This record gives sequence, C-alpha cells and structure tokens, in this order.
Amino acid sequence: MEERCCAAVRVLVLQAAWALAGGQVRYSVPEEAKAGTVVGRLAQDLGLEAGEAEARRLRLVAQGRRASVEVSGASGALLVSSRLDREELCGKSSPCALRLEVLLDRPLRVFHVQLEVTDINDNDPIFPTARKNLSLSENSPPGFRLPLEGASDADIGANAQLSYTLSPSEYFSVDLQKSNDGNIEPELVLTKSLDRETIPVHRLVLTATDGGRPSLTGTMELVISVVDANDNAPQFNQSVYKVQLPENATVGTLVTRVNATDADEGINSEISYAVTNFIPSSGKDVISANPNTGEIHLTGALDFEEVSVFNFRIEARDQGTPSLSGHCKVVLEVMDVNDNAPEVWVTSLSVPVSEDASVGTVVALLSVSDRDSGANGRVRCWVWPASPFGLEATFAGSYSLVLREALDRERVSEYEVEVRAEDGGAPALRARRGLRVPVSDVNDNAPAFAQAVYTVLARENNLAGAELARLWARDPDEAGNGRVSYSVWEGGVGAGGGAAASSGWRAASSYVSVDAESGRLWALQPLDYEELQVLQFEVRAVDAGEPPLCGNATVQLFVLDENDNAPALLPAAGSAPEAGAVAAEASSLSSVPGSDSVSGTLWAWAAWGAPAGQVVAKIRAVDADSGYNAWLRYELWEPRGKGPFRVGLYSGEVSTARPLDEADGPRHRLLIVVRDHGEPARSATATLSVSLLEAAEAALAAGSSSSSSGSRSSVGVDVGAGATSAATNVWLVVAICAVSSVFLLALVLYGASRWAPRTAVLSGPGPTTLVCASEVGSWSYSQRHSRSLCVADGGAKSDLMVFSPNFPPPPPPGPAAKDTQPEPSSLLDTVSAPSFSSLLLLLLPQAEIAEKEESLGGEQAAGESLSDAGWLCSPQCVLYGNHEGGWNMSQEEEILIDMYEDCSRNRRRLRNGVWAAPPRCGGEPGCERGGAARAGQQSRCVRAAAGSRAGPVPGPAGRGTGRATTAARAAAGMEERCCAAVRVLVLQAAWALAGGQVRYSVPEEAKAGTVVGRLAQDLGLEAGEAEARRLRLVAQGRRASVEVSGASGALLVSSRLDREELCGKSSPCALRLEVLLDRPLRVFHVQLEVTDINDNAPIFPSARKNLSIAESSVLGSRFPLEGASDADIGANAQLSYTLSPNEHFSLDLHRSEEYRESLFLVLTKSLDRETIPVHRLVLTASDGGRPSLTGTMELVILVMDANDNAPQFNQSLYKVQLPENAAVGTLLTRVNATDPDLGSNGEVAYSVSNIFPENGINIFLLNGRTGEIHLAGTVDYEDIRSFEIQIEAQDKGTPPLSGHCKVVLEVMDVNDNAPEVWVTSLSVPVSEDASVGTVVALLSVSDRDSGANGRVRCWVWPASPFGLEATFAGSYSLVLREALDRERVSEYEVEVRAEDGGTPALRARRGLRVPVSDVNDNAPAFAQAVYTVLARENNLAGAELARLWARDPDEAGNGRVSYSVWEGGVGAGGGAAASSGWRAASSYVSVDAESGRLWALQPLDYEELQVLQFEVRAVDAGEPPLSGNATVQLFVLDENDNAPALLPAAGSAPEAGAVAAEASSLSSVPGSDSVSGTLWAWAAWGAPAGQVVAKIRAVDADSGYNAWLRYELWEPRGKGPFRVGLYSGEVSTARPLDEADGPRHRLLIVVRDHGEPARSATATLSVSLLDMAEAALAAGSSSSSSGSRSSVGVDVGAGAASAATNVWLVVAICAVSSVFLLALVLYGASRWAPRAAVLSGPGPTTLVCASEVGSWSYSQRHSRSLCVADGGAKSDLMVFSPNFPPPPPPGPAAKDTQPEPSSLLDTVSGAALLNTLSLSFASFFLLCSFSLGSLGSSSL
Repeated sequence: MEERCCAAVRVLVLQAAWALAGGQVRYSVPEEAKAGTVVGRLAQDLGLEAGEAEARRLRLVAQGRRASVEVSGASGALLVSSRLDREELCGKSSPCALRLEVLLDRPLRVFHVQLEVTDINDNDPIFPTARKNLSLSENSPPGFRLPLEGASDADIGANAQLSYTLSPSEYFSVDLQKSNDGNIEPELVLTKSLDRETIPVHRLVLTATDGGRPSLTGTMELVISVVDANDNAPQFNQSVYKVQLPENATVGTLVTRVNATDADEGINSEISYAVTNFIPSSGKDVISANPNTGEIHLTGALDFEEVSVFNFRIEARDQGTPSLSGHCKVVLEVMDVNDNAPEVWVTSLSVPVSEDASVGTVVALLSVSDRDSGANGRVRCWVWPASPFGLEATFAGSYSLVLREALDRERVSEYEVEVRAEDGGAPALRARRGLRVPVSDVNDNAPAFAQAVYTVLARENNLAGAELARLWARDPDEAGNGRVSYSVWEGGVGAGGGAAASSGWRAASSYVSVDAESGRLWALQPLDYEELQVLQFEVRAVDAGEPPLCGNATVQLFVLDENDNAPALLPAAGSAPEAGAVAAEASSLSSVPGSDSVSGTLWAWAAWGAPAGQVVAKIRAVDADSGYNAWLRYELWEPRGKGPFRVGLYSGEVSTARPLDEADGPRHRLLIVVRDHGEPARSATATLSVSLLEAAEAALAAGSSSSSSGSRSSVGVDVGAGATSAATNVWLVVAICAVSSVFLLALVLYGASRWAPRTAVLSGPGPTTLVCASEVGSWSYSQRHSRSLCVADGGAKSDLMVFSPNFPPPPPPGPAAKDTQPEPSSLLDTVSAPSFSSLLLLLLPQAEIAEKEESLGGEQAAGESLSDAGWLCSPQCVLYGNHEGGWNMSQEEEILIDMYEDCSRNRRRLRNGVWAAPPRCGGEPGCERGGAARAGQQSRCVRAAAGSRAGPVPGPAGRGTGRATTAARAAAGMEERCCAAVRVLVLQAAWALAGGQVRYSVPEEAKAGTVVGRLAQDLGLEAGEAEARRLRLVAQGRRASVEVSGASGALLVSSRLDREELCGKSSPCALRLEVLLDRPLRVFHVQLEVTDINDNAPIFPSARKNLSIAESSVLGSRFPLEGASDADIGANAQLSYTLSPNEHFSLDLHRSEEYRESLFLVLTKSLDRETIPVHRLVLTASDGGRPSLTGTMELVILVMDANDNAPQFNQSLYKVQLPENAAVGTLLTRVNATDPDLGSNGEVAYSVSNIFPENGINIFLLNGRTGEIHLAGTVDYEDIRSFEIQIEAQDKGTPPLSGHCKVVLEVMDVNDNAPEVWVTSLSVPVSEDASVGTVVALLSVSDRDSGANGRVRCWVWPASPFGLEATFAGSYSLVLREALDRERVSEYEVEVRAEDGGTPALRARRGLRVPVSDVNDNAPAFAQAVYTVLARENNLAGAELARLWARDPDEAGNGRVSYSVWEGGVGAGGGAAASSGWRAASSYVSVDAESGRLWALQPLDYEELQVLQFEVRAVDAGEPPLSGNATVQLFVLDENDNAPALLPAAGSAPEAGAVAAEASSLSSVPGSDSVSGTLWAWAAWGAPAGQVVAKIRAVDADSGYNAWLRYELWEPRGKGPFRVGLYSGEVSTARPLDEADGPRHRLLIVVRDHGEPARSATATLSVSLLDMAEAALAAGSSSSSSGSRSSVGVDVGAGAASAATNVWLVVAICAVSSVFLLALVLYGASRWAPRAAVLSGPGPTTLVCASEVGSWSYSQRHSRSLCVADGGAKSDLMVFSPNFPPPPPPGPAAKDTQPEPSSLLDTVSGAALLNTLSLSFASFFLLCSFSLGSLGSSSL
C-alpha cells in the first residue's frame, strides 16, 4: 500500500514537472558521432528514479524514419546506436531535428524528445561527371560563351559555398555568374579563334572549392573537340571503270568497287555512293551501288540479246553541309553465253489426222529460233519418241511435221509428239514443243465380246425383271463407230426334250431380254427348273458406224434348282390305283412338323411269327427337284420307341424289327414321313395300317392281292415278301416275265436317249465332272459328258453333279475405246472367278463347237479353231500387199506416186501389211470367212461386189476386186490431181533456185494499204491461185503490221509501222514472216526490213532538273548532267547540247568513240546566296536529222546557305512560379531563340543541358521544336521548393552552333498532404471488465504541409466507449470512457479521424480494431421454453425427431454448450401404458450432447403412448459453469395400423360352442384384414321393411379418421331383401319378406375405417326366415343364450324372439344329432372306401364340370372337380384333388419327402363337409360314371 502511494505521488510530481517544462526534452548531437555516444540522461530528465526506467519499460519510438539512437535499459540514458548522417536524415533542410516518442508502462504514458543533428564539413564538391566533352566549331568567334554545369556540395551553410578555377589556356577562360538565389554558375569563354588543323582537341581541368575548414575540392576534365568545316569534295581514284561480265552472272555478283576519298574529317569525310544517269534506262533494275562501301552489285538478270553495254555514273557525296560530291563513269560490257534455249513455235496445226491419211501428209508447220549468236544460235531438231511422224526442213528455222507411216487409231488413238531442238552451245541447251495429234476414227472394227460363250447361272423362282448377267462387247472405234447396241438374236427351248418339250418351241426372247445400251441380261419371268434346265441363245452387238459392223456371243443360261417340290408318293410298280381300295380318313397327321403333304391310309399284311427283317411293305416316293433336294430319307414317326416295325432310311422298306407274336396286337398303325435333303427340307407323310394274320390267312391275302395290288398299294406301298410267302408259283412266273419286260424296256430307252440328237448347249471347251449321290450318302465320280441320271439302288437321281466351266482367257490388255464402258462385275464374272472352280448345276453336252470345227475342214489354218475364225463382208475392194521391205524414195516421189496411183485406182490403206476394208454387218444370214476378223468373234455378215454375192475372199497372197462405183469415183479427179502435181514440182524447183526466201523493204510510218511487194507473183503463183489456195501470212512472235491481199496476192501494210516499236535500237529492223499455201500445205519465208526516218525528237529524262550548290563551292567545280536520248538510229540519233547565257555556269561536253557522251555543268564564278539565291538555266539537245529536232530541260540551281550564325535567346533568365498541385502536362513557360540563317542552319532545336536538383530530369519535359516546357511529373513543395534548368538552343548546321539560357522554377505550397495518423502502441484485447480510463492505444498525428495547412485536429468516429486525450503536440491517447459488454459488442472498429486547416480541408483516418475479451457472465438460453415435437408412430429406431439449440453469447469455452435429458417420463397418469408402470423419457428418446439432435431410441406406438413430456438441460464450459432448461412435449401421431375388430353384444360374454365357424370365400373381399366366423340371425316371414334383424358391433384401436368405421353389404349385391346401416351397422329388411325370398340368406358384411390406406374386417351373417311362431320361439330361446348366437357382434332383433318356444330347440337338437351321425357315417365310408384308379394314381386326372346350360366339357387338368346342379347349374363349383403317391408308412418322415399339401378339399371339415358330401354324393357317382363312359366311347 505504501509503495503504491509513493508511485502515485511520483507520477503526479512527474506530470507537474513535465507540464512546467513545456512537455518536451531537447538534445543536440553532431553528425558522424560514434556509436555509444551519450546524447542525454533521459530517465533523469523525465524525473524517474534509478531502476524505474527498466522496470516500467522505458522505450523509444521513432516517427517515420530511422532515429539511429536508443534508450539504455539499465541507466535510462539516450545513446547513439548507429551512424548519424545529417545529409541522409535531413538532406539540405536546416535545422535537422528528429522528433522521438518515449513510452512508459504501468501506467502507459508517452513523452516527446527532439534531437537536433548539427552539420560538419564531411562532403567534397562533386561535379555531375568526371569528364565533360564539348564540341566547338573552328569558325566560332572569340567571346563565344559556353555554360558549364557547376558542382554540388551536400553540406549546408559555409561548408557549401563553392568557388571555381580553370587550368591555364590561351584559348579559353572561366567566368563566374551569380544567380538570383546566390548560386555561382561557371561559363567557358572563347578568348582566341580555333584552328582544327593546329590543335584539333583542347583538354582543360575545372576545379571547385568549398568554404569549410579545412576546405574540400572537386575537379572535372573538359575535353573540347574542334569541329571541322566541310571544305573538301570527294575524289575518285579512277574517272572510268571498265568491267566485263557474262550475261549468266547471278544476282548479287560483285561487278566492281569504286573508291573515293575526302580530306575532311568526321561527317564531312563520310561518303555515300549513288548510281545516276543509266544508259540505257533499264540499267536501273540491273545495277545497284552500296552507299557505304561503293561496291556495285548485280540486282537483275543480264541479257546479252537485250543490252550488250551499260553506261552509268557513280556519285560520291559527303555528309557535310553543304554536301560536296565527286563523279566517275562505269562501263559494263555484257559477254554472251549460251543462256537461251531454242524456241519452237507451232505455226500451223492440222488435226485431227484421219487414220486413213496417206504418207507424206503435212500435219504441222513449226518455226525454230535461238536468240543466242554464233555456235550458241545454231539449232538442230528431231521428233521424239519414235512415231509415224517426221520433220522436214523447209527453210532456215522452219520445219514441216509430215506423216511417214500409216496410222491405226485403234492401236494408237492419239500421239503425243514432242519436237526437240538443241543448240550448238556448250553445254547445249534444249527445247521441246509437245504436239497432241489425235487420230480421227474410221469404222473398221466390229464389236467383239470378251467370250464366245457365256455361262450364266440363275436360281429358279427368281423375280421377273431380275438381272441375270451383264454382257459387254468392245468396239475399239470411237463415237458412233464404237457405240454398241445389244439384242437377243436367236435361241430358245423345246422340241429337244426337257420339261418344256410338251409346250413346243419357245423363243429365248420370251424368257430373257437384253438392254440395248448397257448389255444387262434381264429375266422376263420367273424360271422353273422343272420346266427349263438350260436355255441357249445368241446375243448380237451392233455398232452405229457406217456401214454398221456386228459381233455375236452365245449365252448358256443354266437354271439352278431350289427345293420347291415336296416328295410325292408313287404307286406300286406295274399297278394302277383303284379308287375304292383305300379307305382314306382324316387323322392327326398334321401334327407331324414339316409335313407338306399327307396321303391316305395304306394297308399291308404280316403273318404272326414273321422273323425280324422281313419286308412287309415298301414306300415309294419321288421328288421333282434334283440333287440334294431330291435325295429322300424315310422315318417312322409313329409309333415311336421299340415297336415291332422299322423303315429303311433311304430304301423306304417297312420290315419287322423283331419276330412278331400275339402280344403285338392284331393291327398296327404306322405313320411314315418322307423327307428330302433340301434347305428347308420338305416332306410327305403316309399312314400304313399293318394287319397281323395267321400264316394261312396271310398267304391267302397275298394271293388275292396279286391281282389287285394296286388297289391296296396305290399310294406307294409294295407288299413285303413275307406277306407273299404262301403265294403260288404262278405269281413267281408273272414276276419274272414282268422284270424281263422292264429290263428290255430300260435298254431300249437308254439306247434311244444315248444316240438321240440333243439341244446344243456349250459350256466351254474343256471336260466336265459328274458327281452322283449314292444311298449311303457318299459321292461317286464320273468323267462322262452326259445328262443321264446316276441311279443308286433304284431311287437315287443322277442330275446332282459338279460342273467346272472352262472359259476362254480374257482379251489381251490394250487401250480401251473411249466411248465404250468397261465390263462390270456380275454373275457372269463370278462364274469365271478362280474361287468358283466347281459349281453345282445341270450339265449339258457340248459338241456344236467340235462339229463346226470339223465342218470347216481345210479352209482353216492349222491350229485355228472356230473361235479364232472371223467373218469378212465388205462391198469395197480388198487388196493385199506387203510393205515389209520399205521403199527408198524421196518425199516428192512418194507424193507423185501417191497422186498417180489415185488417178488410176482406189486409194489404199496399208495396215499391218494388208490393205483391206473392215467387216460390216447386214441383215442376211449368210456369212463369209476372212482372215481379218478378231479372235473369238462370230458374226453374220454380207459380202457383196457390184450388187451381187461373190466367192470367198482369197488369202493374204491373193487380190480381190472392189466395187466398180468406188473405182469410178476415185478416177473422177485424176486429171486435176496430175496437173496439180506438175505445178508443185515446178514451184519447188523455182523456190530452190531463188534461195527459198523473198526480201522486201518499207520505210516506217508507211500508210495502211501501201504495197510492199507482189508476193504471189514472186512465189510463182498464177492469177487467182493465191486466193484459191488460201495464201496467208503468219508472223513469228510479234505483230507484223502487214497482210496478204486475198485477191491479188500482194503484201500490203495493214497498220502503223513503227520501227522503234518493232525493233527498238536494233539495226537493221528485219521482220521474218511465214507464208502458208494450201493444197498441198507449203510454207514460204519472207523478210521485211523497216527503214528508219527522223520521227523522234531528243527527250531528256525530266523536263526540269533541280540542283543544289553550296555558296561556298570553289570555282571549277563540275556537276554531271543527264543527257537526252533519241529513239532513232544512225545520224538521226547524233545529239549536240547548248546552255542558255549565264556568268556563273558553263557547259562541258566530253565525247568518246568507245563510250557515250558525258555532260557536265561547270562553276565559273563564286556564288552568293544573299545576292542570287536561285539560278534558272535552259539546256537544249539537237539531233542530226534533216530537219533537225530538239528537246529542252530547265535547270533550277538552288544556292545553299552556310551556317555562320548561332541561335540567340530573347531572355537569359526565365523565372516561373508553379503550385505543387499543378497537373501533369501544365505549360510552365516557353523559351524562344532565333537564328538568322536559312534552312537547316536556321532550324533551332531545344534541349536541357543541366537541371538542379538532378531528379528534376523526370519532372519537366522540354519540346525540342517549340521550346515549351511542360510538367511531366509531380512536384512536391515538401520535397523540393525550387528547380534550376539550363536550356540550350542548337541549330542543325554543320558544325552546329548553340545558345543558352536559364529557367528558375519556384514551387508554391498548397494543401496537398492529408494528415497522417500512426498507431504508436496498441494494447488489445481489452477485457470486458476493464475500468474506465484504461489507455488502449497511443497515436501520433502529423501533416507535412506548413502554416494553416499543417494544423490538425482529431476525434474518434463513430461514437464509442473510447475517446482521445492529447498528451503533446501531435500525440494522442485512446482511453476507455465507458464500461464494456462483450456480449453486446464483441469488437469495436474505432476510426481516428484527423483534419487539417487548409482550404479545402484534407482528412485522414486510421482504423483500429479493438476486440473485447470474454468473461463467463451469461448462461445458455433456449429459444423456447417449451418445444412441441410431432412424431408419427411406427418410426424407425434412431430416427431424428427434432433439433434443440441453446444460445450462449459467451465465446470459446464460456459459450460451448452440451445437452442432456434431465427429467420426464410416462405412466401412473393413465393411458395405455398405465398398467406397465412408470417409464423414464430416456428409455424413449436421447439427445446428442454436442448438436442437440433429439433421437428416438425405439419405435413409438400411438396406442401405447400418446404424449411424452421431459426436460432438456444445456450447460456451458465456463468457470463456473452456467446452465439453462427447456421442456419438450413429444406428441405421437396416429397411423392407420389397426384393422376394425368386432365386439360381442352388450352385456353378454362369448360362448365357444354357440357359433359354427366355417372357412368360406370371405378372403375374396378386397382389402379385408380379418375374417370372422359365420353369425346367425332369424327373421319372420312377412317382416316389414326397416325391421332390424341384427346389429354388427365393431371398434378400431386407432383414433380420428382412422377409427371412424363404415359398414358395407358385400354379398349379395344388388336388390336383396336386407341392407346395412352405413355407420350404425344395423342389419334391417330392405323390403317386406315373403316366401319367394327363400328360407336362408347369407350376408357378407365388410367393416372399413377411413384411414389411408383403409383397413377392414368382414363378418358373415346367416339369416334364417321362419314363421312368426317359429321366429317367436327362436327369439324366446335365444334370450338366455344371446351370447351364443351373437357372440361375434350381432344383436338379434327383438321381433324374432317374441314367440319363442322350447319345442324347436328339441327339434333342432335332434336334427343336428341326426345330421352329425349321418355325416360321420358318410365320411367314414368315403374315407376308407376304395377309389377309382383315375383318382388315386399319380397319372393325369380328368375334370368334368357342369356348365350353365347343362352340357359337359372335357379338360386335361389334373383335378377331381365336382359339378353339382341343384335346380340351376353352377359353373363355379369344383373340387381339386391332387394326385399324390400313397403316404409313407408310419414313422419319422424322410427329409427329402414332401408333406401332402393342403387343398381346398382337405380344409373342408365338420358339418360343412357332411352337408357337402350328402348333397353331392349321387352327382359325384353319376359324374364319374359319365366320365368313364365318355373315355371308353372316345377310345372306341
């Protein structure tokens, strides 16, 4: 206590002393003081005792910067902790005061300390750079001033006062200028003119010294470069460069390298090269010069043929101002190389060429040239590849493509002829010109099929219109000559046997049709194998040529069998059927699966004791199909199993399977199925009835059947040998005779079928293979070529075989005709595929080909077959010749001979050594053979000469005669052709003598129509012949501007002739023309020379030429000019030049014999720009023509100015004031400097040479063109208050001259700094029980602005329990002013706001997050005091019922809540569970301790528990823990889970024996959950409507709708005599009762509740109708035993008991006893009486029922149903009696045996069983008797 009081006193004393001292401690320390230096005794100055500073944690907080000082923890002194650098801490600011804050804990207090750091001279003056490079023109005048950048000193005061000195120099001195702000600025002053040649560089040292003690210095080296003046022009080392370059030099090749030098330095000596004045002008695209190195490279392709020499000038210009230049000439001579391949042009092309064109026909005219010269231009030509064409040279460079061999379009339809040319260069170059020479067609080929015989396979029963195959005939001709149409020519079926023989001959066109265009073979109708097996016909292919030619092919159509015929039974051999012998009857044979036909019943006999294997009968059947489809097998279908008979699988013989005995029975019925092997299989059935007789009877039967065997075996049964064993020998003799007759008949038929003529069917030249089926299923092999049937065991068929067709090989490969279609894949193609080496079909013999080959005899060559023979039929003459030896004659001779032969006989065609006309087709059937038809082709042709048939055409060595008309037509023009041939020979001779060329000359610009020469006359043509033979002109590669007159044949000028356009500068200008002449085609060459006239004036490259010459240019300077050009040649192109009079310039023209003229402009007098700035001259060029033509060009000479004036500013100092909030881009000022020079010398550029301080370089932006200074960044008064900018204005002359000025910028303060708030110390969280006045945080507030802008006021926002207290200027404490409650506010967002006094005022804010720590002062609280929870009964154990939640506003452990069931339960208060005592709520529910979820521990039952009430407690985890409670009321909702239950009558107890319960059909009531026994009631006859007979009483354990019951009368339905109250359950009469209602009524009453789903119970009420007296007696007797008769909820009506007597009770007892005794007797009799076999065995039983109409029905069900008819038949009464094996003997039942199942019959017991048996006993025996009688009659 005493210590605390002393501490409080000390605090009060300290605060009083602090207030008296002004609240601040001030210290001073020099910079660079060593670490550990004591600044002051801070703890002592604050009034703290020894050790108190460390105990109360006296510590230092710096505001925004590193303080470099610290508080000693032990002594409480203020020490230097690190280096103190005033320049780093405060820069240039003075004084340098650091504001520090000192914190003291317990209680939290803040003190302010101000530390001043004093300056010492510790910084040297520093220049911006250690070396400064300056450039000064050597022509700068003395007194020129150049401002320099001064040094800077980081110190302040006298330590920063600087002075400058310069090292000794006679050219320069330093001058110090004092600025307005007191700074010293040095300037460099030129004191003597500079001479670059004497001293090119001056090196000086500038020294800066400060005013400190001792003083410090800094130096900067000045390097002054003297800039040279441009006074020397570049000079080339050669005036002319001569270069030779091959024309194939690649682009980029170095032509030469020119070199020029300049005596100047720097930019004045830098030379750039350029090419000027190209001659010819196309050299601009060929040559380029590197502007830096002077290397001349090839940029385009050279062509000696275009330009052989290039002349151009090279200009070397320096970079000085004004620039000076020098010139030289380069002569490039192009050397010729072989770089031009020969060129081939097609002058004329006459295509297509007919394939019958004669040898020597001219096809095309070609022109060949080579632009190279000498050996490189000599060309030789040839045709490649080898072809029927050749080249003939007609003149130099002209060739004719002529036909040298006969053509055949079918062999080659088109020739790709390539004319190749090769020059004589090294290496030789080649050219090629492709010619496409199509050959026009002549119809000389007949259509040819790929095969002579086509084999087509088609399945029977095909669709009408189905495609069978596709035939294709190839005709190598084209267009109409090769367009083939198809037709069915001949063929058919009939007359040759087969199924169709009876119908006569039928043409093939009735079966098939062929498409005329595509050759598709269609079926016109479905094919039937049984009707038609093979169809052979011919198909003809005819082309559309003139005359038409044709070709034939044979088609063999084989029809493949389908299994479409079922087996048919045959009559017995040698017998005919008799109608009355067979007793046919309908039977159940249709049950045989797959049976297609059913025969009648067949009869056979067998003797008792017949041994096994004896044949009883034989089934004979035949199938109209063939092969597998006709291969039959026999099966015994009934009886199955081990019977006494069997059937042979393939023979059909019915034989005994074992010896026959008497146990087999007297008669046997056999069902035999005959099946084929087709897919799907077809079958027939036969029923054979076999009678077993004694041996004597069997013999007698067999004897009598010999004469009538057909009657008993008419459907295919042969009587077995066993049945005929006792027949007499007579029948054996008859049988032997019959067999002999049949054998003889077979031999006759076989011979007749073997040698009878057969239908010609061709299947190929090779042999075929026959495969037959035997009885055992194996295959036999045969090489016979026949259609005979291969019979095995009499029944097999021989038409099943494998056929391997042999087809001719495909045609040889070759070019297909263009207009013909390729043969498509079809059934025809698949037949010949290798995969179908064996096909299943009916084979026909082929002998027609062999017979035809034999009939040819010696007319055919050896080895030639019919398929190789051809048919030749032509009305033209046929000539055979041989051209194998060749002819040695010239082309002219061939032409003359060809013409001569044409005059004497027909033109011929040579083809493969034979002149022949092609075959053609006509309509006549006759044909002639020849050797020119194609292999494998047949045709019917017509051969006629002069309108009549001729004999056979002789062989290759013979000759035939043609038609006379052909020879007459050929000889008609003989005279004309002979004359033409003579004229051609004369013309060729004259042309050869004249050299083969005509030359003409014409001046250019000749008018259109001018006659150049009489071309037709010069060519030796007669008048009119030029037009008749189409004399025409063909120019080679260029427009000729001349034409040939069609009438006169003269060569005329057709359009303007311009020699310059046609030939350019070439001389002479010769045009090579080609003249064509038809009939025959000839070519002549004409050379036309166009002479020059003076029609072009000289032309300069431009009408105006601008030249720039410096006024300082020396006299005699030469400036090259571009000369004029003249398109003419010779003297017309010789030019001379003159210049208009001028005293400053003259013209110099230099001529050379080897090279072109060089024109120069020479300076003869010095230029003065100020006197004459522009000179205008006229240059004139005149040619040497008569008259002379001239051209002019204006020369505009601009005198360029020299740079001799420096820019000058209009002010040397610019002062600007700028507020610190000026926006970026603000214009500060605009400096202006002027230069009296012109051009670039007068253009001034502004730049910043120096700026202080240096960071201003990024703040200001100077426009170098306008001098405007803009603000590029932001200025801050608090950082820098003024800027000094040095501006330099420099012109663009060479060397450039400059001027300088200074700009001083003063920054004005604005309120642009918002107050700053710092949190010095923060003590959080604050406990919610903290006392008022607690210090939460310490804050520091400052504003960088000054004056009113820097005064700040502070407050707390929003309103909160905290407030601010000012402790010192700029320091505040955040203290607690109100009590805290964490549950109300757990955290405070406190915002300290500060506002300065500027306009507008700026604000700052600092957010503080002050959390409040928690104290456990709140107990958990539930949202509700009582929770009501609803839960449906029968819920699942563990189901979630509800979720409870208690809120505790405390946090962490104080707010963590746990739940538990506290108290509550059920019992003792009533309810269903009252009898079971008290049960706690925890036995029903539980609560999750963490989540508060309420769970059900067991399923709830509404009937047991309706309401459960308990409490749940919530406890937190605080210290001490607090808790809260809530009451939970759990209501169980009812579900409809209880069905209604019938109640006993009021006031009575049930008696067991009073009710006779019986099982009934009550379970059929839908929705019935419970069934009662039968209830009894009585009613009197004549009771009125509405009288209550009984009342049904029921109750439902559920509640609400689930317990609300309704009563319904289920049976009988409709308008019965009784009804039931819907909700009362009273059974009353619906109408008065009468005798018609019957003595007893059975009512089925259903009691239902209203739940979902509804539940119900049923009650059966049996109401007996009595007389009034009986009813009264019954009612009286029932008064004492009403419970017996109403024990299940029925109250007997009061009206029925009014006349009760005991008499009826005695009668009833006697009757019941009698009935009961009778029932026992009957039950015992029926129980132990023997039963019929049909009811006791495990076999099937029979159900006999009585239908409503009294008829009987038959059923196969296994039951013992009884049918009772009592007045009216009932169809729903049946009793099922399952047939089970007899019960096992007494003892334990076997595990695997099943107990006898209960049935409806077994469940009926007691009185009901006795009554039922007594009522139906007689009916049952009647029914059984009737059933047995029915079975007996049906079996009979």
